[in-house]
Amino acid sequence: MKSCIIPRNDSLCALCPIREADKTGSHMVPNLLTAVTFSFDGKTKRDREIVELYHINNPEDNAIYYGSQVAPEKIAEDLGHEITDEELEKNTNLLCYDNIFCYQCENRFGVLETTYGEYYKGLKNDINPRIAYLFWLSVYWRMAIGYMGIFMDGEDEFALRDILNKNIHSYNEIINSKEKLGDYGYVIFRVKDGIIKGDSGILGTRTPHCPYVILVADYVVALFSNYKKLHSKVHIFNWEIYKEDINTPDKPFDYIEISIEEFYEFRDNIIDNGYNEGLGAEREKLARKIREYERSQGKPVNKYEVKKLMDMAHLVDSENVHLRVRKLYRFEAAYMKMIEAQKNGISYDFLKDRQLMLNQEDINNYIVDLQNLRKHNHSIDGFPFAKEFLEDETITSFEEIINKYRPT
Repeated sequence: MKSCIIPRNDSLCALCPIREADKTGSHMVPNLLTAVTFSFDGKTKRDREIVELYHINNPEDNAIYYGSQVAPEKIAEDLGHEITDEELEKNTNLLCYDNIFCYQCENRFGVLETTYGEYYKGLKNDINPRIAYLFWLSVYWRMAIGYMGIFMDGEDEFALRDILNKNIHSYNEIINSKEKLGDYGYVIFRVKDGIIKGDSGILGTRTPHCPYVILVADYVVALFSNYKKLHSKVHIFNWEIYKEDINTPDKPFDYIEISIEEFYEFRDNIIDNGYNEGLGAEREKLARKIREYERSQGKPVNKYEVKKLMDMAHLVDSENVHLRVRKLYRFEAAYMKMIEAQKNGISYDFLKDRQLMLNQEDINNYIVDLQNLRKHNHSIDGFPFAKEFLEDETITSFEEIINKYRPT
């Protein structure tokens, strides 16, 4: 099965960088986290994932990936037919990348993942703070170099690479080392009652400065640079965090428990950050080209020169009206469930559906987004609930579109 490939300016391992990047199928986010996030049946084994790109806040067109162990009947249920040879050929693993690391460096990450995995699965009650620190720095760095959710400032990205490259050795070497591990800190939030498929993703703030906030599995994590200079309290979206709750490699690892509702609030804030404060399509394309050049040189380029180029790309982005429809896929799911309930004579209120986590504010935002589409002369025929929410009989309903193309 094909993996993702990032156009690069060299062929060396992104971590060492001494040996050839000859490893294929590398996870940028460890499998122990992606399995929980994307497993189609809740089993946390490899290749059972169903992944859609809107769960990895990627600016490219949406796509879907079915792991090789996903039940054929589940794929047929999703697609409406058995998967064809052509669809299998296009079935690219959105979680794995080829030719980013060498075999040796890939195995180095395994030291961190094995130990953290034992803690995450409850096999151990605690974890060495140096291991936990390097594990999460490795997740951030790999997400950044794989363009999975976050885009880091060049100085932070290269600092993380140096820390990881110098300090990932055997378990005993890591925990007994006196080597300084940089001046970063991170705070972790974890859902106390667990998650179900659809709750999570691989998401991150797309602004190239700290704090970098990511959401993966049942975690929300925020990474800070210059930890020693932080005030006694810091803010992440609407949360006020005490410095004492921020993890470092020098104090016991801990996390803050949150509810599923708070988890969704973080998720919505992260997604909104991408739309409201992200680079924009043209600037992100340019930023990726610049970053690949920097990686091939092993250091960031002059920030002033980068800013001039980015400002020019911003002019192109500014000319394009950016339209969005928030939580469209959830309203689509709600509409389909409503149709099914009506067919079976069952009462259904999507605002009470745990799998959708929609509320009245989401409805209000959705209506605003539909009205904005109309304002810019876009058809909203076939959008779920458009006819009902806008009380306009001239709109073709979602159900009418479905029935039009349903096989007889």
